[in-house]
Amino acid sequence: MMGFVQEYLNGEMDRLGFDLDFIHYLIENYPKMERENAELAECFNFYLAEQGFDKVQRLSDAEHKKLIRKQYKEFESVMNDGLY
Repeated sequence: MMGFVQEYLNGEMDRLGFDLDFIHYLIENYPKMERENAELAECFNFYLAEQGFDKVQRLSDAEHKKLIRKQYKEFESVMNDGLY
C-alpha cells in the first residue's frame, strides 16, 4: 500500500488511477497489513484513508496531491517514531 501511494506521489500514476484503485487496494491488502502489524495498518488507514482519501472529493488535482502527500508524511513520521 505504501508503494501504491508513493507511485502516485512520484507522478507514476495520475489522480484518476489513484482515486479508482485506492479503496480497492486498501480492501485487498488491509487484512494482510493487519496480520503483520495491526497498529501500522490502523495508522495507515487513519492518515491515508480517513484523513486523506476521504477528504479529497472537491479538491483540485494539485490540492489532492498536496493533501495525500501531507498525510503520507504524517504517516511516515509516526512510523519513524517507532510504531513500525
